[in-house]
Amino acid sequence: MEYNDTLLIPGQHIRPPVTEETAVALLERLYGMKATSVRELNSYDDRNYHMICDGTTVNPRIINPEKAGYVLKVINFLDSRKTDVIEAQTELMIFLNQRNVCCPLPIKNMNGAYFSLETLKNENTMEKYAVRLLVYCPGELLYHVKITDELLRKVGSFTARIDEILMGFNHPAFDDHKSLWMLTSVPRVQQFMYAIKSSLDKQLVHDVIVSFQREVLSITDQLEQTIIHGDLNEHNILVSPDGKDIVAVIDFGDCHRTCCIFELAVVLCYMILQTADVEMGRYVVEGYEKIKKLTDVEKKILKISVCARICQSLIMGAYSHLHDPENQYLLTTQKTGWMLLKRLWPMSREDVMQAWGLTVS
Repeated sequence: MEYNDTLLIPGQHIRPPVTEETAVALLERLYGMKATSVRELNSYDDRNYHMICDGTTVNPRIINPEKAGYVLKVINFLDSRKTDVIEAQTELMIFLNQRNVCCPLPIKNMNGAYFSLETLKNENTMEKYAVRLLVYCPGELLYHVKITDELLRKVGSFTARIDEILMGFNHPAFDDHKSLWMLTSVPRVQQFMYAIKSSLDKQLVHDVIVSFQREVLSITDQLEQTIIHGDLNEHNILVSPDGKDIVAVIDFGDCHRTCCIFELAVVLCYMILQTADVEMGRYVVEGYEKIKKLTDVEKKILKISVCARICQSLIMGAYSHLHDPENQYLLTTQKTGWMLLKRLWPMSREDVMQAWGLTVS
């Protein structure tokens, strides 16, 4: 696979040209169900619709439509080209469900397939987009609940549990799969840096990326590898209505094979952004280490890996919003991201490790 064939390049519009009406028609034609209510969900590059259906279906693979409804997902045209990766994601979600991790369960369409490629008009061209249907997972977004020490410990333990389970999963599609949201792709996001207006901010991001390349990407062969979720953020972790327990994980569009420690770096990034407090990362790490112990090398690269993810999110959020100004979801990280990066980056590795309760032998 050519790296750039399926990687976003500056100026490309990849989001599917789908409306609620289109989504309802796709559901009926492909899955044999009628929607009684439709709500679009947040997404960077895809289109996701939560649909409640009436009790009837002409799809022989659906006996009783789910009362909580479904998510109809229309995937951006770049990721739609990677049909082997879409198949791998399907198998991974089924694998996790079988091991009592609540996540969206894929549903077969009228032809007995877990997804189909549908031709839609995008501006002046016709493009093929992958369409899939997933069982909707009820729950409150972690984004909406009060963050406590104990909830962060549970986030850490949940993250480690998923990684431990995924150690037992493999699929050849992940062997050479590349995307801009992998931490190993951080150097490539510099081509989108023009979306950041401040020259001081640009220099800060550049410094982080250069250090990440030198100190982390140069030693990835020394780190444990596995398939990770890749985007455990406050919008992809669902909690109980009282905000005390984690009930599900959603959005497996960024799954990939990489260094296991990067999963913790990603979730740490979003949890300290959510709390606007570097020190709160301690509880995530505590929870993670209850299930899976970190090596000394992993502990030493955690701070810089978290900073790299913050930079990645800031750059891609600013770039995507520049080209899709109506999508406010793209600005989620911007609000506290710069403030936290400017606080975390100047801290010494030793001070960060101490703040997160980490010691090396």
